[in-house]
Amino acid sequence: MSIHPHHQPAPTPEQLQQQLAEAGLRATRQRLLILESLLVLPGHPTAEQVHQRVTGQLPSVSLGTVYKALDSFVAAGLTRRVASAEGSRRRYDADCTEHHHLVCADTQEIIDYCDPQLDELIRGFFAAKGLPGFQAHSFSLHVTGSRVADPPTADSAQQSA
Repeated sequence: MSIHPHHQPAPTPEQLQQQLAEAGLRATRQRLLILESLLVLPGHPTAEQVHQRVTGQLPSVSLGTVYKALDSFVAAGLTRRVASAEGSRRRYDADCTEHHHLVCADTQEIIDYCDPQLDELIRGFFAAKGLPGFQAHSFSLHVTGSRVADPPTADSAQQSA
């Protein structure tokens, strides 16, 4: 089980060009900046956050261009759309590995969560139940809640005694 932040160092222009080429997309300056922004912005950014970062480097890029590029990245498998706690804003996740999302209803923060045991339980559940007329390829659990203070562990209780 692990909770991990979504923040990476800036990829090189060559790495960005390679990702776009492998996805079958042309490496335009706009797409390169949008993909880079998506990869380096913390958390699960909105199109508006990506647009704000991109226009700092290329002011002529419209919000519509950002949405179109992000949609093409989703279609090509470079990113995923993530439901947000507020529901109305699309957020994006550049991490396409299997993981789940914990959404804080208070702060709107989306936290990546990995747990192979949970994944196995979900696979087993659907294998046992079956899905008539449907073949599942992947899954992502979305859990909404609130952050709470970490409970003291036995070790920390002994240290404070």
